[in-house]
Amino acid sequence: MKVPPSFSLRTDSERQHRATVQDSHFRWSSREGQPAAMGQALGIKTCDFQTARNNEEHHTKAISSQHLIVRRGQPFTIILHFQAPVQAFIHTLKKVTLIAQTGEYPSKANKTQATFPISSLGDQKWWNAAVEDRDDQSWKVSVTAPADAIIGHYSLLLQVMGKKPLLLGQFTLLFNPWAREDAVFLKKESQRREYVLNQHGLIYLGTADCFQAEPWDFGQFECGVINLSLGLLNLDKQVEKWGNPVHVAHILGALLHGLKEKSVLPTPRTDTTQEGVLLYKRRGSVPILRQWITGQGRPVYDSQAWVFAAVACTVLRCLGIPARVITTFTSAQGTGGHLFVDEYYNEEALQNGEGPRGRIWIFQTSTECWMTRPDLPQGYDGWQILYPRVSSGGGVLESCDLAPVRAVKEGTLGLTPAVSDLFAAVNASCMVWKCREDGALELTNSNTKYVGNNISTKGVDSDRCEDITQNYKYPEGSPQEKEVLEKVQDERMGHKKDSGIHPPSLKTAETLYMFLEAPSSLYLGGNAQFSVNLVNPSDQEKAVQLAIGVQAIYYNGILAAELWKKKLSSMLDAYMVNSITSNLSFLHFDQNPPENSFLRLTVMATVTHSASSLSCFAQEDIAICRPHLAIEMPETAEQYQLLRASVSLHNFLDIPMKDCVISIFGRGLIYRERRYSSPLRVGKSHWDQ
Repeated sequence: MKVPPSFSLRTDSERQHRATVQDSHFRWSSREGQPAAMGQALGIKTCDFQTARNNEEHHTKAISSQHLIVRRGQPFTIILHFQAPVQAFIHTLKKVTLIAQTGEYPSKANKTQATFPISSLGDQKWWNAAVEDRDDQSWKVSVTAPADAIIGHYSLLLQVMGKKPLLLGQFTLLFNPWAREDAVFLKKESQRREYVLNQHGLIYLGTADCFQAEPWDFGQFECGVINLSLGLLNLDKQVEKWGNPVHVAHILGALLHGLKEKSVLPTPRTDTTQEGVLLYKRRGSVPILRQWITGQGRPVYDSQAWVFAAVACTVLRCLGIPARVITTFTSAQGTGGHLFVDEYYNEEALQNGEGPRGRIWIFQTSTECWMTRPDLPQGYDGWQILYPRVSSGGGVLESCDLAPVRAVKEGTLGLTPAVSDLFAAVNASCMVWKCREDGALELTNSNTKYVGNNISTKGVDSDRCEDITQNYKYPEGSPQEKEVLEKVQDERMGHKKDSGIHPPSLKTAETLYMFLEAPSSLYLGGNAQFSVNLVNPSDQEKAVQLAIGVQAIYYNGILAAELWKKKLSSMLDAYMVNSITSNLSFLHFDQNPPENSFLRLTVMATVTHSASSLSCFAQEDIAICRPHLAIEMPETAEQYQLLRASVSLHNFLDIPMKDCVISIFGRGLIYRERRYSSPLRVGKSHWDQ
């Protein structure tokens, strides 16, 4: 996608921020309809946009200190300085109007142009202006944009008695979560600080039992981001709809998803270069956004494709729409709304392809944004999920949906197209099938994989993890959950989309129970023990064949590599419990797990010498822990003075680590990203900067 000609990437220092009007450009006569007598004419000397004060009051000073950036539904002030005393021109000044316009072709018909008087009697629900203070040669004028005004770059002009308008200057208008009448209004100041103003965040990655907070620099107020964001929005020619946050979120989600699909590249299968080592080290939205839009900078690789959620959060916050990144652990994706996901394993307990009804992701990230939904029935205001999906050719809006979180919880499938998929993502059941050597399929007796676990986001005003699972689903086994599931079942069966919400039952007289106890994490290069507990609740002896497999799995559930497999046999006496302990070690693996992968330990127990050949299945996803990195800095810093920081990395392996690269960046502290290469000896190594 090319940047259109109207896409401005100029910095604040390259803009004209103060409108200066020469007397020869605009003169008013003291008597209407007659030329000025004895040179008595009034001209505007300057127009002061009061940028520092206005930006402070509108919570935009972090974006710019020179360019006026204000929020709708909240007044801002400008000062008109005249070249001569204004007393003689009071009658003429009563006929002065202001014009605010945006877009390539401003028009009153589509509300991209507004003409309004400088009068306290103006329409308070429309653009309005009033004189707050005055002296002999200046007016202090308060200007307010309506709370539903179109956002974007504006020109402000002044017009007298129908004469040619005079350009006073340019400003930018954003959504306003502080204005009660704005569709993105948030009640709590702490939430506005977190979901609009906070440029630093945490994204939770890992497994449901072992996840960690990855620091992320959203950088929504960095230089140029507002121009990138509005330039991206400029690809949508329906400027008259830019006052509606639902439309804006739709468009931005669709365009960013399209850019991601074009720009995210397959991860190179080489670790011989420093670039290859750093592929997964992207920790900020702004370089990615610039690369997607301008093509400049390092690309993003599919090993970190979850950055779509972070970049979307950056753009939404930049424009004033409250947004946050959430992570769903054990998420059913690509289901088409079906409430079953099939997984296939061979007799060696190794994954053997995937079914047509989607895949279970270890984790999946999404973007939520806050707004009212007047386009939907009452009750669906609040957090909305930005849900990109494959377009069927119906246009930009078809490739992204905006689904209310409450609709997912209540199973209101017909509200928007995305609700069905999102409901399945957190409520689907997983069925594990055993693929026999003769090609036959057998349903295993597996503990149901609960999906939609530990839905997490960064807490407000803190670095703690906030579990928001209750926003998406009722507690497992609760009456409310049963009621919602039955409602969804009835609706899907009525449309012949599903055969039900309950998996097929096992038709066998054999009984065998198996429980897997395994660590939730394992150090890179380390080892740990796991145990398999077999329970024979019957009064007959059973011969059991045990197959154990370890595979490397990417976060999206795709198989990365087969690492290790083992088979054991065991005899279980009647009413016997047998515990089998084994060692899980990197030394046993056929190869090293690929970067950014997880270990999937799977165990299949089959009763042999039986007509039913019942198989039990258990699984544990294990996070690979990497060397711990720590940063030490002084508690205080002096502006424009050097600051020393110490970075330490703990190598817990018993051999030195070669070709290590440390990448350091810090907004406001370090100009551009810096990299340091060094071998890492056993124990701790330090870098001072």
